[in-house]
Amino acid sequence: MKISYVLFILFVLFSIFLFSCKTLNITSSNKKLGILPSHVIFTFDDGPNQHNDTTERLLDVLNKYNVKGAFCLIGVNVKNSPEIVRRIYNEDHIIVNHGYSDKIAYFLNDDEFRGNILLGEKAISNALGFDIYPKLYRPNGGIYNKQKEKIIFEEGYTIVPYTVKAIDAYVKPANKNKIIKKIINAVEKQNGGIIIMHDMRDAYDLNESKLKRKPNSAYNRSWIPEAVEEIIITLSNKGFIFSEIKEFL
Repeated sequence: MKISYVLFILFVLFSIFLFSCKTLNITSSNKKLGILPSHVIFTFDDGPNQHNDTTERLLDVLNKYNVKGAFCLIGVNVKNSPEIVRRIYNEDHIIVNHGYSDKIAYFLNDDEFRGNILLGEKAISNALGFDIYPKLYRPNGGIYNKQKEKIIFEEGYTIVPYTVKAIDAYVKPANKNKIIKKIINAVEKQNGGIIIMHDMRDAYDLNESKLKRKPNSAYNRSWIPEAVEEIIITLSNKGFIFSEIKEFL
């Protein structure tokens, strides 16, 4: 059996699972969120990423075009690169708690889930030297259920959704152009939306070990800044406007 076929079957089974629980991408739409036509928001998951200066170069690109993004940060990665977290904040981007670990939020028990949120919050606050506000949260894996939603709200958080995804976290650098095209097409089709991309993948130690074995695997996120720049240029030329996530939450 070919690997591609096995992956397809796994994807189908996972998709069936997603439909059985509450997921961000299914429950969110431009209309529901009040996103204005032709408005686009960038969100970036799993950072910060110091490999190849990925997150720093991404910030350079965003600043070059005066685009503000939302960075959904994993606590263990925050502890590894607190200076990047401070740069994100100081350059007026939005910081979102993405939990402390890279574990899929849905599969944590309730106590673990709450603890993961609070530890992520503490890591970000320690890096910045103060508590973040507004309190925004995106569940790792994009999956949560009613009980976990209740916990999120109890801790004072607003959930950050997305409406445009290209599953870029599983894409190797060699396939960068496919992701660029997919995101641009999706934005045009929806006439705007919240884009989710990954400037990092998973926790730093896991990412580092994967890169040592396979430097050009999907754990290599060094292509993200260039991809984002091309997306910004193309969509700007088509008349799209880049907004901030806080305008629609």
